[in-house]
Amino acid sequence: MIHKTHPLATKLIATALDNTQQLYQLLSEESILLKAKSQTQSLDSIVQKKNALVSQLNTFTNQVEQLLASEKLSKQDGMIQYFAIAKQAGIDTIESLSHWHNLTELSKKCRTLNEQNGASIHILNQHTQRILSILKGKPQTINTYSRDGRAKSNLYSRTLVSV
Repeated sequence: MIHKTHPLATKLIATALDNTQQLYQLLSEESILLKAKSQTQSLDSIVQKKNALVSQLNTFTNQVEQLLASEKLSKQDGMIQYFAIAKQAGIDTIESLSHWHNLTELSKKCRTLNEQNGASIHILNQHTQRILSILKGKPQTINTYSRDGRAKSNLYSRTLVSV
């Protein structure tokens, strides 16, 4: 069975690696734009492209799961086991295994960069909310702790515009 599935696995992994490289590039561009705090049109375009790539990568994940199920391998370490079985069957796995390792490492980098971008978006959103509250004249609360460790909220207001 592995002789039938390995060419498919090799193609799937190569395609996923290409998609992941594109995703990493988009995440890098997004990071630059978030730091510049501008060009929302460019960010919208990047988000659309990212969503398309993530959809393709989700399809890849489903296909790999089906491939592993056909070989009766687990999802957890199944691909490593898959390559070991292929190698024992005399199949040249050098390229596909290399692509798999590159894919997993790049996926980790994408996850880290995506988390950093998410944190940047969260901070920018908080900043925007604070500005809107100040402009609308709504007091903000600051949560602090007293000497005895109890939480307390302090109101402050810096109204710039009053209606």
